[in-house]
Order: sequence, then structure tokens, then C-alpha cells
Amino acid sequence: MNNITDLNPNIIPFDDTYILYDPSDLISFLSAYFSLLPILILTFYLSWFISTRELEACIMAAGQLANEIFNNIIKNIIKQPRPISFGDSFQNDTLRSGYGMPSAHSQFMGFLFIYISLKYTLSWKDLSVCKRKLGIVFFALLAFCVCSSRVYLMYHSIDQVFIGFCIGLCTGSSYYLLVGILREIGIINWVLSWWLARRLYIKDSYNLAPLSLREEYDAYLLRLTQYSAGSVDSKKVN
Repeated sequence: MNNITDLNPNIIPFDDTYILYDPSDLISFLSAYFSLLPILILTFYLSWFISTRELEACIMAAGQLANEIFNNIIKNIIKQPRPISFGDSFQNDTLRSGYGMPSAHSQFMGFLFIYISLKYTLSWKDLSVCKRKLGIVFFALLAFCVCSSRVYLMYHSIDQVFIGFCIGLCTGSSYYLLVGILREIGIINWVLSWWLARRLYIKDSYNLAPLSLREEYDAYLLRLTQYSAGSVDSKKVN
């Protein structure tokens, strides 16, 4: 039986999920999973929007995609190779650049870290100081793990990761400012007034502050109490 590559010589691995690692090395194994985190985050944006209809999910996803496009533009301008050879076919003839400067994963995490940190610091003022700090530390830890994984797996050098993360900080903070301006001049509310947005029940409540698990649970208990009370009243009337 012929190999599939013999039937179609143009077939290459999907590089976003094709990660080379040493299975005998625990850190290398964990690094491979951390390298998949940006894909999982984008998947989370989609599931978040579908389940809650929060406009913020679309806003963040759009920013991350724009950040990714910007990364490829910079890579094709600088054209700095990766620290080791991955073979002649690595990312050739794809929409992605095979160059290493700056690291796309690091730029992705830099964008996410600064955008969420600004949310915690400037937007979600109802949250306690402790929750704000814990949230920022959590995303800083995630960013560190993803960035270090790219160096450990030798997909990028330290400077490629550092520059990528710094560019992500710049694009993320600029995007946060842009979104804030769009909210101030009423563009976000205008989008929410569209017929399709109303039909899909799209809302922007996450901008005010995300509900905690306790708040969601209390809302559930309140609805349960009201429902139970309504059932009792219906039985009395009957």
C-alpha cells in the first residue's frame, strides 16, 4: 500500500498542532502541552461566546487574530531563522511564516497578559485587590510557561521569545486603548443595536466585571426560590 505522501507530495503536517518533543523528558512533555495553549485559548473564545453571547469574546478573539497577522508580517520583514533546523518543509508553502523572530506564541501570550491585566486594573474595579492580583499573577504564570516552553523545545531563541512577548505587550495595550475608545464614542453600543446582535442576544456585560461563581450560584438560588414560590402559589389558586 502506497504511503499517503506518495499519492500527494504536497501534504505537510499542520504546524499549529505538530510539536516536536522528547517523550522521555517530563519538561519537554509539559512544554508541548503549553505550546498548545494559544489554540486552546482561541477555542475557549468560541465556546465562551456560544455559551454566554458575550461580545467581549469576539473582541478578544479579533484582537488575537490581528496580533497573529501582525506577527507574520514582522517575521517576513526580519526573516531571522529559528535556532535549529526543522527541515526544508517546515511551514513552507503555508500561510504561516517559517521564520523565528518574533515568537508568535510569546507575542500571543504577551497580548493576552497585558489585555487581561488592564481589565483587572482599570475596568473591573468592583473586584477586590486580592482577586485582581491573583488574576494578574495567574496569567503571568501562564505566559511564562508558554514562552519558556518555546525556548526549551528549541523552536525559538531567548531573544526571539523576549521580543515577541514585548511586541505582544505593545499590541495588547494598544488594542485595549482602541476598544476603550470605541466604547466611549458609542461604536460598541451601535454594534449591539444591530438586528442580528439582538436576535442572538449578544451583550457586553463582561466589560463591567465578570460574575463570580458565588454570584452565579446566588442568582441560581434566587431563581429557584422564586420558581418554588410560584409553584406553591399556583397550587393554592387551584
